Amino acid sequence: MNTKVLTVLLMVCITITTCVVCITVLDDNKVVENPLDGIVLEIKENTLTNTGLTLIIKNVVPNNYAYGSPYQVEKKINNNWEPVPDLGGNYGWTMEMRILQRSSITEEEIHWEWWLGELSPGNYRVVKNFAYLYPDQTNGDYYPISAEFTIN
Repeated sequence: MNTKVLTVLLMVCITITTCVVCITVLDDNKVVENPLDGIVLEIKENTLTNTGLTLIIKNVVPNNYAYGSPYQVEKKINNNWEPVPDLGGNYGWTMEMRILQRSSITEEEIHWEWWLGELSPGNYRVVKNFAYLYPDQTNGDYYPISAEFTIN
């Protein structure tokens, strides 16, 4: 075979290998086809009120995830999830990156009265964004995970 053909074949092999490594998320020799399969959100028992709740965040796989303080509260209206309108005014989020360690559980107190007020009766969900954490960084893709609850 001539050198040009071998060079092209080598480049194709390197490209394919690079693509496979980029598509397959590896950590501790475990393949996570969908990084979101590793996160479970639950409402801590006896913490739900119409102004807040405590969120239990579980990482059920041996991979690390990143997330921040922002969250969204949505209400189910006519079988559609719609954001709860805010009260207006000035508010903001801190933008630190939190790490959800592999196979761990953490809790986060969420209080929305300051920007959403008291929730009226209905079906809701709290939504937080998570990203698979590569050894030192995320790939920049954040995915929403939610926990549903009912206000009576």
